[in-house]
Amino acid sequence: MRSVLRGLAIASLIVTPVVAGAQAAAPSVKRSSLWATLAVGRGDLQVNCAICRHTDQSSWAADVTVGGWIAAHTTLGGELGVWRLGWDDAPQHVMMISAVSQLYPIHQVAAFVKLGVGIMGYRSTDGEQELSARSLALQAGFGYDIAVKERYIVVPHATLVQGFNNGLYLDDAKVTGAARVKMMRFGLAVGVRR
Repeated sequence: MRSVLRGLAIASLIVTPVVAGAQAAAPSVKRSSLWATLAVGRGDLQVNCAICRHTDQSSWAADVTVGGWIAAHTTLGGELGVWRLGWDDAPQHVMMISAVSQLYPIHQVAAFVKLGVGIMGYRSTDGEQELSARSLALQAGFGYDIAVKERYIVVPHATLVQGFNNGLYLDDAKVTGAARVKMMRFGLAVGVRR
């Protein structure tokens, strides 16, 4: 255990001055105060409860995000996300509204960590009955801004969304006491440069 702590201390003593020096030497980049992205990709959904299927269900996912810079390394914005599986036969929908923040830990690198909190709604119907849930949703992920020309970006990203609620409802009648809705999203966003 002491050797691990010693190794971490030595690594931090070496890495900290290098990162600080690189940040000080990096040229300042002019950023726009507002930014927006539109993303499409894949979402793997899992609904866990006593009566649910315990397999992942994959389908398309999309989201739109608008925000602005609140500090040199931090953005804050709002995000609307959707996921859908099936069109005519027993379609399932997920919709999320979240406040999201992207943290850029190293100034000269366009990689970011994404954190968010919001509300998630799940709905599945067979045309006669509807299964639904609403929950608090927490999300965490990462991505990388790739500059295209001067004003635009392409952003590959991955995000895990975890929803917590007090149960699922079948036509407004509670059918299970607790459920979790979890989704892993992978996508590619395009937008106005941050």
